Amino acid sequence: MPLYAYQCDACGQRFEALVRPNRTPEPTACKHCGQPDIRKVPAAFATAHSELDALRSLDPMYKRIVEDQMAKTPEAEPMRHLAKMTPFDVVDDPGKPIDF
Repeated sequence: MPLYAYQCDACGQRFEALVRPNRTPEPTACKHCGQPDIRKVPAAFATAHSELDALRSLDPMYKRIVEDQMAKTPEAEPMRHLAKMTPFDVVDDPGKPIDF
């Protein structure tokens, strides 16, 4: 249900009003002083989702997009590169081991 914030230009007070579509009309006067000089102002809002929840909801979509792109570009397939590699047991002298 929409909760709107209003500010009175006459007295400067801010107030909130619950405005239900087709049920509750918007206020026409200030709740504090009764003057009709009111206007809607931006109001703070809350969300029940954290950033982690947003990332979790994006993950399945992202994974699907990546998989679709991988299917469209066979040269990006990592297994293609592994298939081109020469196994160690086939090479006569593989050289000295790499020290990480």
